[in-house]
Amino acid sequence: MDARQARIEQELAPAAQGGAIFLYDVTSSYLEGQHNELAAPGYNRDGKRYKKQIVAGLLTDVHGEPVSIQVYEGNTSDPDTVGDQVRKLAQQFGAKDVVLVGDRGMIKTKGRALLAQEGFRYITSMTDPEIRKALASGILQIDLFDEEVTEVVSDDRRYILRRNPAMTCRSRTRRADQLARVQAKVDARNELVANSKKASPEVSLRSAEKWLKTYKLTKYVRAELSGLFVDLVIDEEARTELESLDGCYVVTTDVPEEQAAAQIIWDRYGDLQKVERDFRTMKTSGLQLRPIFLRKANRTRAHAFVTMLALKISRELQRRVAPLDLTVEDALDRLEGVRLVTLADPALGLWRLPSKWAPEQREVLDVLPRLPPPRLSLRNAGGIVEN
Repeated sequence: MDARQARIEQELAPAAQGGAIFLYDVTSSYLEGQHNELAAPGYNRDGKRYKKQIVAGLLTDVHGEPVSIQVYEGNTSDPDTVGDQVRKLAQQFGAKDVVLVGDRGMIKTKGRALLAQEGFRYITSMTDPEIRKALASGILQIDLFDEEVTEVVSDDRRYILRRNPAMTCRSRTRRADQLARVQAKVDARNELVANSKKASPEVSLRSAEKWLKTYKLTKYVRAELSGLFVDLVIDEEARTELESLDGCYVVTTDVPEEQAAAQIIWDRYGDLQKVERDFRTMKTSGLQLRPIFLRKANRTRAHAFVTMLALKISRELQRRVAPLDLTVEDALDRLEGVRLVTLADPALGLWRLPSKWAPEQREVLDVLPRLPPPRLSLRNAGGIVEN
């Protein structure tokens, strides 16, 4: 299957022109069962904490059109998948002088070296610890973050900075809501201790510490036991430091300024949402990338590849029926009404496609590639073959 997949992907992939942009991201898909050859615990994006999973990396063109998919063991880290994409672009697709866009923290030192080795360039973004490290070293300054993109150049790297006010407000509101939830839990527990001789203050403290950890508030909030009751103590200096980067983003690249301005780099990184949209479609729109009920590694890879091909068909159908103000689901519902026609006694097993269609079916068929002439079956309605 791997050889067939490579051939099919190469046939369907657009020509990789110099300067072309490819998008790359990964997702996970959980498994039902314990015996899949690629199954492993890992960072589960499906919210299935106790399910084993596989990791899938999707490579697309700049429009989010799928080009290639690759399946990995479930505990594979994102940066460890980048090398395969670089080699695939260079060897399988013969790409020259292209740009790979990867999510934050994905294209690290090793990945950048592989890209440079092939003459490729990258666009990615920095994680919060990376931004703080760059601020501490003086490469970046906090006052450069603004609503409009700002650029800093250091050595051969460009840093595109921006603060999103909406995300700043959202982050602080979410953090305040989480703190309020923990405080409500602590208050309820303190009330229980006050009214019950069997309730343990030490258990209250452990519970409060667990809640703070669950909501990721330990960087500026700690729980202290004061007598029988637990108090939440806020470190205002630590909270201010944490909030300083709320809504702040840094996109980094080695694409020369004469090739793309800062705003273009920023916009191309934002195109990764198209890959995220592809993943949502593959998981939630009947394409069934998740869950996986297979055991063999080659069958799991084949399952993911067929899902990607189904996504390409779905995208093409969507483009064709959009002028009719129809969704893909609407179009499929209409075509669901197509029925084979029997030419004689059904017992003879002689069938063909109809030559006339209902108006609503004709409307959809007119925007699709023309069907071949009706073919006959001498077997059954489920196996149409040429007579």
